[in-house]
Amino acid sequence: MYKKYPNYFNTPMNNLYPCDNCKIRSCRYCVNTPMHNPDLWRQLTNHVNDEDGKTKDFISTLEERGFIVQEGKLQHVDILKVVSLGIIDTAFANNAGAPYATYLLPPAPNQDPAPAQKPPKGYIPNGTDNYPANIEYAAPGLDYKLRADEAIVLIGKTPPPAYNFSYRSYLGFVENEPSKDYSDTITAGNEHTGFYHNIGASMGDQINNHNIWTDNTPYGAPGSPFDSSTIIITTADRGINKQMRDALVNSGFSPGIMNDDNIPKGLVNLGLEKGKDTFSFIMRAAIWLDYDTGWNYINNLENYVKVLRITPKTTYPTQDPWPIPNLKKHETGTTEFQVVPYARNEMNYLRNEIIKKYENEEYEPADLNSKLWILDGYEGILQDVAVYYDNRDGLYIRTDNFQLKTDEDFVIIYGVDHAQTGFATFFNISFYGEELWNGVSGANITDELKYPATEYFPKDYKNSKYYYAVKMARKTEEGNEVIIPYSTGNPKGSAYGVDNNEDAYVGFRIYANPETNVAPAIFDTIWSRAILFRKKKK
Repeated sequence: MYKKYPNYFNTPMNNLYPCDNCKIRSCRYCVNTPMHNPDLWRQLTNHVNDEDGKTKDFISTLEERGFIVQEGKLQHVDILKVVSLGIIDTAFANNAGAPYATYLLPPAPNQDPAPAQKPPKGYIPNGTDNYPANIEYAAPGLDYKLRADEAIVLIGKTPPPAYNFSYRSYLGFVENEPSKDYSDTITAGNEHTGFYHNIGASMGDQINNHNIWTDNTPYGAPGSPFDSSTIIITTADRGINKQMRDALVNSGFSPGIMNDDNIPKGLVNLGLEKGKDTFSFIMRAAIWLDYDTGWNYINNLENYVKVLRITPKTTYPTQDPWPIPNLKKHETGTTEFQVVPYARNEMNYLRNEIIKKYENEEYEPADLNSKLWILDGYEGILQDVAVYYDNRDGLYIRTDNFQLKTDEDFVIIYGVDHAQTGFATFFNISFYGEELWNGVSGANITDELKYPATEYFPKDYKNSKYYYAVKMARKTEEGNEVIIPYSTGNPKGSAYGVDNNEDAYVGFRIYANPETNVAPAIFDTIWSRAILFRKKKK
């Protein structure tokens, strides 16, 4: 951890405390983890047993009230592995190095299972009123249909400390429109299930570590939302949501830890019939404060989280659908142009100094233009285009395509440090292959994790703190490069790298303006730039 985050223990959030069990200096999160505190371990064990008991009571209550309850799971999906195995042909512009977990749900009662799925509860094979199976894509149960009177309930622990975690339901695949060309789109399905194309649109604002209700942050009160009990209720109808909340409270759960993951009926086509929309659910996390603890959580989610699919035995009247919500505003009334008023001249100065440093008789520079990368989810639905499982906490910008021709070629990415200007909690820069949209390596910039550009400015130039510069290359020469791995021969799999002479691009994610708790407005930020340095042919 020291190598990965050299300034970690100097951050204000990590007040230093000694830990007798560690042979290294430790932060307050360390001494508050079960492995270092026997009393806390006993408390946690009792708490888990208590949570399990309440969950069993919740299931019993629902079954007594005429619901069928089936257990699914929240599971880490290594998208680059799935792509490398040839199961799917896109990584959906994954955030390089950041984990994703998704729901894997059983079919609804009296819905045919997909070939790799177990039949649902009460399933009658070859029943005349059975609904078609879900489409198969990436993993069984990752894309599922929902009745308007169904609910999905997550009960469990939030991730350990990180700069960001979030949860959200997504509109997954939708039925192909007649006479429309989807040859350049991600598609799935067959004559039995129907033919679909991917939208991947978020159903609204994220439930994230800044707004989630947990036992440490009841009703959204200030506190630490990490390693904390929470509940997430996914419904399309207020009446069903009320049924779930009533059963949860009856089972001993506090309403102060319950979060609504609403699906607005007006934007979707609910139902199990052929041609109805599919849905998915994604949990994200970024920048663990303790790398090993974070990945232990992600790789053992079954120990921390339970997921239940809940369906009425008889159709329940849904008369109060969730409306399309008011979304958080991206604008604050202030722009980065005001915070860094001389950015035009300073950005040009920085560009010229970077070129001065690297341009010589062997290299020639080429500027790479930046542009909007991914639309907001609702716009994707209305435009009928893929938005790659967008996140309203992030603003997405990318460069034009380019190619590394030789192992000596490299890219310098530079621009305004959005964490220093106060416009982002952190931002990520990742290197992608264009064919698979696979993020293979990247850099995170926070208030403590920095790539300063001070070397390019005059000494003591006060505005230099507002700028960063990152070098992405095949090999280390200066010691601070972000290394770009190869695809061919990559021991992890082909999607974990990008080869020379293949189209590539750099993508930028700017996360969560602290003032709004959502991505900064697209035209209120100063977009980053990139320069490709290509070895001249002899």
